[in-house]
Amino acid sequence: MKKYLILIVALILGSILRLWQLSAVPNGLTWDEAAIGYNAYSILKTGRDEHGAFLPVVFKSFGDYKPGAYIYLTVPSVAIFGLNEFAVRFPSALAGILGILGIYLLTKTILSLGSKTTSTELPSQLSALAFAISPWSVHFSHGAWEVNVFSTLTIFALYYLLRFIRNKSSLYPSLLFACLSLAMYQAAKLLTPLVFLLFVAIYWKDFWQEFSKYLNPGKLLRLAPFILFGAWIFFGSLFGSAGNRLSTLSIFNYKPNLAEKALPIDGVGSLAIPLFHNQTELSTSLVLSRYMWHFSPEVLFYEGSIITERGHIPGLGILNPLEFILLTFGFIWLVRQLAPGTHDSPSKSTLLILGLLLIAPVPASLTLAEFSTVRALFMAVPLAMISGIGMYYLLRLLRLMVLPLFLLYFLLVFYVFDSYFLHSQTAFSTEYNYGYKQVVEIIKENPTKRVIFTDVFGQPYIYYLFYTAFDPKTYQASDGFVDGGLDVGKVNKLANVEFRQFSSPEIMTEKDTLFVGSEGNINNQFDITSPNIALFRQFQTPDNHIIFRVIKTKP
Repeated sequence: MKKYLILIVALILGSILRLWQLSAVPNGLTWDEAAIGYNAYSILKTGRDEHGAFLPVVFKSFGDYKPGAYIYLTVPSVAIFGLNEFAVRFPSALAGILGILGIYLLTKTILSLGSKTTSTELPSQLSALAFAISPWSVHFSHGAWEVNVFSTLTIFALYYLLRFIRNKSSLYPSLLFACLSLAMYQAAKLLTPLVFLLFVAIYWKDFWQEFSKYLNPGKLLRLAPFILFGAWIFFGSLFGSAGNRLSTLSIFNYKPNLAEKALPIDGVGSLAIPLFHNQTELSTSLVLSRYMWHFSPEVLFYEGSIITERGHIPGLGILNPLEFILLTFGFIWLVRQLAPGTHDSPSKSTLLILGLLLIAPVPASLTLAEFSTVRALFMAVPLAMISGIGMYYLLRLLRLMVLPLFLLYFLLVFYVFDSYFLHSQTAFSTEYNYGYKQVVEIIKENPTKRVIFTDVFGQPYIYYLFYTAFDPKTYQASDGFVDGGLDVGKVNKLANVEFRQFSSPEIMTEKDTLFVGSEGNINNQFDITSPNIALFRQFQTPDNHIIFRVIKTKP
């Protein structure tokens, strides 16, 4: 046990950080989280999703289509814990914990490929520790993020691929995890093949030697289910209605107008070819600029204007600020392995780790968003490896002299998570739709003939379904979802609840009705002392910003 002390500490600490206050931090649910939870509940009770589709592989959600693997992972969680925030987020938290073990196994395997002299145990355990306390990983383990589970699945897919290359495992476990990653997250359709190609290209000779053993009818037949399933998921999410999300978010569908003053620069005349001012050049420039942003200190180490509050710990970047030092020494150690006279295997290890880092931002760079901490989350994997190697290299160079730096680093870790768990709720409240749970509780406690619920914040019906555990059979029978174009749509009415806007005069004329509105629907001039008002409540964010106001009229 002493040999694995750091790994054990990493697993315990990482589990605490990912499970503590899982229901309450962040202090609300996103629309997608509520939809995941209710669809898992619907599958559990009826075998069908909210729209009545029987065990779908791809789920329709607010007019969008998304892979359904996370929803199916949530089904047993809802069965055990009930329909609540903890159940929805638990699969992601568990994936984050397993990812710590996966980082250890993958790093150790990469560093030990054919190497007889390079130490592997300590840097691998330190990489697991770096991942355990990574603010990026912890934050995304505190939400129902498919990308977080995808990252863990990909870690294990690559680990078993390397074991296959080393003749220590069959190919089937790696293919299984790869197929599951494709079913988990849209960006996997690009990222999973790219990282597999990286590993195969670097170890092509060893890979082909092992893979050639599968080139017989019996073993090829066993590979067929994995190939067919992967192809089905891959092409099914690229074409048809399920591919709408990819086509909409792709930067290549963005066609900005070229500046008229720039067009004549390349030449004059009808036969002139615009070499430098054209759509291809502009798209390439946009992709490269988005790609480079992922390595910006503004993004990595301190809060930048392009990061949404939902995607990081408020007031901070996506990494511990002092991790810059660990990453620097980790890069130095890796680059030294490429120097002439070093062993070949460490050089390939360096290429694998740095290759993972360079490939990880590619899917996020092909979208319209300048930077997305969601789509770029897999970067946390190679960054944790490099940080762990940096810790190891610092220990080798400075020995006990490095203790003050490590002490400062872990004090900053304490500060980061103190900020996350105790002081981030003000920023998270609007990003995570704080207030819906409290409002639905008021509706449940005050039955009325009619409820009119504002839709100004978008998709209130899914929160009503979620927090009332609305009977899925009843909802499926009266599915009132109205498509409103790509990635939109709404439900106008559900039982006695209407989801729409309303005005103050309507409140004065309706009896036995509960009105749930924003400050715009029920303004400060509204007379709450009127004789027909039976109840008035308002709900505020932690910084006292009014979200909802609730009025109940008398029968």
